[in-house]
Amino acid sequence: MDGESDTIDLAPAIAALRVVSGEPDRLVLASWGETDWRALLGFAGRCTVAAGEALIRRGEHERTLYLILSGRLEVMAHPGDGLSLGRLASLGPGAVVGEQSFFDGEPRSAGAWAVEACQLATLTPDQFDSFAAAYPRLANEFLLALGRVLAVRLRRTTARVRSSRSY
Repeated sequence: MDGESDTIDLAPAIAALRVVSGEPDRLVLASWGETDWRALLGFAGRCTVAAGEALIRRGEHERTLYLILSGRLEVMAHPGDGLSLGRLASLGPGAVVGEQSFFDGEPRSAGAWAVEACQLATLTPDQFDSFAAAYPRLANEFLLALGRVLAVRLRRTTARVRSSRSY
C-alpha cells in the first residue's frame, strides 16, 4: 500500500461518490455537492493498493477509515468462534471499509483485499475531528451516512447468521 498526497485526480472520484444509488454499502450523501466532497477529502489522506494486496488484516490495531475512490475490494471474515461467513462484501467506488474500528478503536474484525487496483481516501479519527471542527454540519451528515452503512451491514450479517443456523 502506497501513501500519496496529491497524485489522485479527485474529479472522477467525486463524480463516483456523488452517485446516490446502486450498492447498499455506498456512502450516500445525496445533498453533497462537489464542494462538500472536496472539503472532506481536503482533510483526508490518500493511498493506493495494488490488485491482490491486503488493505486491512483481521486483528490489526488501526483506526483508519477508507473511502474507495476507484477500484474494488473484497471483505472476508475468517473462521472464529465456530462461525465462518467467508466473503462478506465486494465493495466499489463510494463504499467505505474500516468503519467499525474507526468508531470503537477495537482490532479489525475482518480483512480487506484489493481485487482491482484501488485508490482510497484515508481518514483517521484525528483527521475527522479536524474536519468536524471546520465543517460541523457536513461532519454530522457524514456520521449519519456512516451509521446507515453500519446498519445495512449489521442487518445483512444478522440475516446470514440466521440462515446458517437451524433454529
